[in-house]
Amino acid sequence: MGMISSPVTHVDVLVVGGGPSGFAAAVSSARTGASTALLERHPMLGGMATVALVNNFCPAHLDGTRLIIGGVFGEFRERLIEKKAIFSAPDNATYMMEMFNPEVYAETMVEFCERAGVSLHLGCRILDVETQPSTGETSLRTSKGRFTAHTIVDATGDACIAASLGLPFTFGRSSDDAVMPLTFCYEIGPIDLETLEREMPYKIPVHPVTQEKHFCISNQGKTNTWIQEAKAKGELTIPRDHIAGIMNYPGQPDHATVNFGRVTIEDPTDPEQLMAAEAEGLRQIENGISFFRNYLPGFDRIELKRKALQIGVRETRQVIGLHTLTGAEAKACTQFEDVIAQCCYAIDIHQPGEVGTILIPFEPGTHFDIPWRSLIPASGPGNLVVTGRCISADQEAMSAFRVSPSVMAIGEAAGITAALASQQNLPVAEVGHQPVQKELLAHGGILA
Repeated sequence: MGMISSPVTHVDVLVVGGGPSGFAAAVSSARTGASTALLERHPMLGGMATVALVNNFCPAHLDGTRLIIGGVFGEFRERLIEKKAIFSAPDNATYMMEMFNPEVYAETMVEFCERAGVSLHLGCRILDVETQPSTGETSLRTSKGRFTAHTIVDATGDACIAASLGLPFTFGRSSDDAVMPLTFCYEIGPIDLETLEREMPYKIPVHPVTQEKHFCISNQGKTNTWIQEAKAKGELTIPRDHIAGIMNYPGQPDHATVNFGRVTIEDPTDPEQLMAAEAEGLRQIENGISFFRNYLPGFDRIELKRKALQIGVRETRQVIGLHTLTGAEAKACTQFEDVIAQCCYAIDIHQPGEVGTILIPFEPGTHFDIPWRSLIPASGPGNLVVTGRCISADQEAMSAFRVSPSVMAIGEAAGITAALASQQNLPVAEVGHQPVQKELLAHGGILA
């Protein structure tokens, strides 16, 4: 009896990873005219935003005077606003988190992909990566068959495809390779909003679009004092000195997702270490809920409604590209000739092994550019574009652009680059930044 061979799917562009960056890469590649497939290991799109319940836009896109990220992200955000699925901020907001409904977010990503003609493959695990000697094309063996493509976009967040192909990368901060700690997010409820508003005291406004009360408790009021008090009594052991966020979202105004845990490990790409981190993260969820019940007004009846499908990872590999974006360049608000995205979110480093966070905000009306060269590996097979948090950058710069709005903008440029490379039968480095910028601007991108 003969062996049954796995089906082989060939496309112009193969995007691996369906988080915000991979989503935008796939949509922009398909819109540019390339046949495009998107592979995602989880059963839903959205990456950290959905499977890790980090369901908010950190303000990389609102610089205090205007919206500085358009294109796919701008369209997507507007669609969430139309669906009343996001607590949107004014375009001149300086620092306001925009909480969104994670289910609607994932569904809307699928809608965008289907309209663009992207071939979606959810629940698809990568088993093997190799370069075909005869054609130079990259072949991926997956749980859903074999895929080949002219150009690959690595949107895995951890540079998994680049690492499998042997491309050089850095890991964590330059001094000791330490990565920022991980956080297991979760959802709690019901919260008594009247008690919270009366006793905090904490003003909870009604959002003008959704007509629902919205709040984000983060490093505010007496919360830091309560944390120290609970730690002194031995009631709280989570290694944090503040709450990163307790945020409600549209559709469930008396529920909230929580970003409060902190788990330090050496290597989040190691499955055994990640498993141990998730076990510690689960313990911290129990500890956090107990703390909230005992200290936060209106939280005495909360229960765990759901935990994320996976622990949230902030940092792993950075592929070495044609240009390494540095924290010094970001803080200097550097403007690059080959700009493909802008970012004004703060330098935001969760310090490995410590309770504190380094937060360096940008002045209103300022931003730094992300150069096209940082998406292009300095070595390797020549048919790989890197996108998302694992582009070529140091820890300091990455800590700012790692959030959803900016990685979505980076992904759009990566997808256009990959599509043009496949259409012109070129290595990605030979596409050049100018044709990419032209496409970005034609689709509502903001580059200045």
